[in-house]
Amino acid sequence: MVAAALGVGTLVAAPAHAISGGTPVKDGTHQYTAKIELPGRACSGALIEAQWVITTKSCVTGVQADAGTVTVGRTNLGTNAGQVAKIAGVVPREDRNVALVKLAAPVSGITPVKISKAAPRNGEALRVAGFGRTATEWVPNQLNTASFQVKNVGKTTFEVAGVSGNTSTCKGDAGAPVIREANGTSELVAVDHTSWQNGCLGESQTRQGGTETRVDDLNDWIRQQIPNLSIECKPAVPLYVVRNDGEVREYQHTDPKNGSFSWADYNGRIIGGGWLGARTVAAPDGVFYLAVQNGEFRRYRWNGNGWDTNQAGSQYDVLENGNGWDRYVTPDYRNRMTVDTNGHVYTIEPDGKLHWRSYDPASKKLDHRVLAGDWGQYDLIVGAGPGVLYTRTPNGDLFRHVYDAKSGQWTQQAKRNGSGWNMFNSIISVGGEILYGARPDNNGELLWYRYQFLNGTWADTGRDLGKLVGTGWYNEFNITAAPDGCRVV
Repeated sequence: MVAAALGVGTLVAAPAHAISGGTPVKDGTHQYTAKIELPGRACSGALIEAQWVITTKSCVTGVQADAGTVTVGRTNLGTNAGQVAKIAGVVPREDRNVALVKLAAPVSGITPVKISKAAPRNGEALRVAGFGRTATEWVPNQLNTASFQVKNVGKTTFEVAGVSGNTSTCKGDAGAPVIREANGTSELVAVDHTSWQNGCLGESQTRQGGTETRVDDLNDWIRQQIPNLSIECKPAVPLYVVRNDGEVREYQHTDPKNGSFSWADYNGRIIGGGWLGARTVAAPDGVFYLAVQNGEFRRYRWNGNGWDTNQAGSQYDVLENGNGWDRYVTPDYRNRMTVDTNGHVYTIEPDGKLHWRSYDPASKKLDHRVLAGDWGQYDLIVGAGPGVLYTRTPNGDLFRHVYDAKSGQWTQQAKRNGSGWNMFNSIISVGGEILYGARPDNNGELLWYRYQFLNGTWADTGRDLGKLVGTGWYNEFNITAAPDGCRVV
């Protein structure tokens, strides 16, 4: 970097540039910054997901992109730090100089930069980090950075000027991340677009300033192209098994986002016993609801080390007694009860309607609503997000519904989302529209699926079925999962 940036229109246009008047970054910082090398050109970019880099469209189009490489996590190119990946594809944005670059393989150990949702403000200071030319080097090995002040914010671009001296971006800096730094965090506001290149080696231009391309308003578009960015998961999410001897075990799935066959402990840990004779459904925050064959509707809470007890010394509270809760222990009804990410309980009842309940531990009050609709046609229901419900008909068709409990309105009803789901005797969810199904094949396979509602597709599993994440799950007495392990963002 120098004290100048690339130009467009009346500026000196070029597909790639770097920073003049900047300073080398400190070791361990700006690891998300990428060096993109293509036949006859090079530019900068930013890692925004393990397998995706954002940069300028002018850098990666009009060239054989699949002959290019991307280096990430190597702020000094003379070292072996970080990782190098080939380019697998490019997704350009039509209305501005932005493109997404897919890597042939995901990188690991490097935290991507988050994309800001806040627009740049006139007078705001932002930082640019790039691998471009400097005032003294044609092709520097060191990542350089400099601070720029925002002015003339437009719909898709804004102008910048160096905060101090003749700071400018140069050739090789195109696509460099333009970062807002606050409270120890960094977020991506824009990518470097063009500059006058004042102060860059080999340039004589005396005019200063440059232009950056906004990305803060592209979050929805980017998430449509990169569905992994639309979901966040805890490092491990709990799934629970009630075994045929009544023993309760907790298993921690360590990659719910991508569906890898990866568990913290393949044997699980015992957290309870004597839970036969009930339908168990996990809820958020360690809560469990049990519909017991004696007619009780019970609430338990696992605190991570043991079971909470009430003032009477009992591990559970009885929320209701009677009202047909014993039906959910029977084969016909055991899959017609669920809890969503909000902690709301949904049951399909003999009247053919869907019933909604919400319990307030402070007031000890259980609210109850009867929701209209022909819900008797479904033999299974599972909560997979805040008000997000999946239902199944006996012929295996799967449907998606979304209920807004605050307004009491449906925002989606009975959207058909697949077929063949009657292969599973249980379907559970950790939230984030991730579903696990247990089927009898190969010693009780547990299959993983993730629905991507932004583009209306299921995540690629590499085959016609879900990803295999476990075995031995089919013949258990009861399986369930806490629905707050993942969330759509």
